[in-house]
Amino acid sequence: MLRRTSLLVLLLTLAAPGSYPQKKKNEEPKPQVLPLPPELPMALAAETETLDFHISPLLRSGGLAAQIRQSLGDLIRDTHGETIVKLRAFVAGAGDARRVQAEAADLFTERKLPLPVLSVLQVGALGDEAAKVVIEAVVSTHKTVNPNGLAFVAGQAGVSLQEAVNKLSASVKAAGIAPGSLLTTTCFTSVIENYGATRASLLSVFPNTSVNVVQALRDPPNDASMCEAIGQLSEKPAKGVVFMSESRTILVDAPRLIFTGMQLTFGSFLDDAQQSFQRLQHAAKAFGPADVAVEVNAYSLNAYAGSALRKMTSFPQNTFTLQRVEGLPAIDASAGIEAILAPEEAKK
Repeated sequence: MLRRTSLLVLLLTLAAPGSYPQKKKNEEPKPQVLPLPPELPMALAAETETLDFHISPLLRSGGLAAQIRQSLGDLIRDTHGETIVKLRAFVAGAGDARRVQAEAADLFTERKLPLPVLSVLQVGALGDEAAKVVIEAVVSTHKTVNPNGLAFVAGQAGVSLQEAVNKLSASVKAAGIAPGSLLTTTCFTSVIENYGATRASLLSVFPNTSVNVVQALRDPPNDASMCEAIGQLSEKPAKGVVFMSESRTILVDAPRLIFTGMQLTFGSFLDDAQQSFQRLQHAAKAFGPADVAVEVNAYSLNAYAGSALRKMTSFPQNTFTLQRVEGLPAIDASAGIEAILAPEEAKK
């Protein structure tokens, strides 16, 4: 009887409140540490003869993140799993342009695809009010698509979009490029009044080009516009890189090209501009000499930062294009630069 009583007391004691450690009712769960998205490379090299160019279609539904992911998915689908070397994204509206890098890193990693280099620009508007992003892609294919090389037509500026297009057409003709051989055309215009008509007008001049028209600023000070393009050569140039200064066109039959992502600058002084060029060249030198440029694009938020980049560039001015934009993927950035370089030509 005594043993039964002792056992009962023991059981009642163990069952009593406070006998076991109790979890605090208001205790917060431990925070999960999520892994950071992988860093995109700052430079990549690809064979010139294999390069192709794509532009994502304008989307009319979904938020910025959803449109970024769908646009990237469309590009991956349209390129049939071939290597996307470079992305240049144009973000409209008040969305966070930094989302492009995060979404690209996640999607390419998720699909086990090589990570591309990236440039991101915030612009005033796209061709549809509902569109929040459009993305251009440089693709390295599995076949020879440019047997004679490529022509890079630097930005042709005009007081209007029509004048910029006329200058582009004249440069293409002077370089001996057939209008139907222009592969991709990008125009920064002051105002997109009728996207469909503007696109149709460009296609009437360059029937096979992929067209991208963006409004550079929300409130442009004037009607100034700029157009740039890339086309196929019908004949090999006399040497690997030929500079046609008057038409601001560079003919390229170099074996490889290096594509860089955007390097930001955080001030408007000459030292700030010089440091951004040094970082760009340092990133490119992992793939070879970075002294011969076939295209250098600079984007600035103000005239001072743009002027500093123009003054500090060591690359030929006929390869250099400066464009004002609405924003960059860093709150305190004042300008950014990207480049295409021909490493083998620097060795000659």
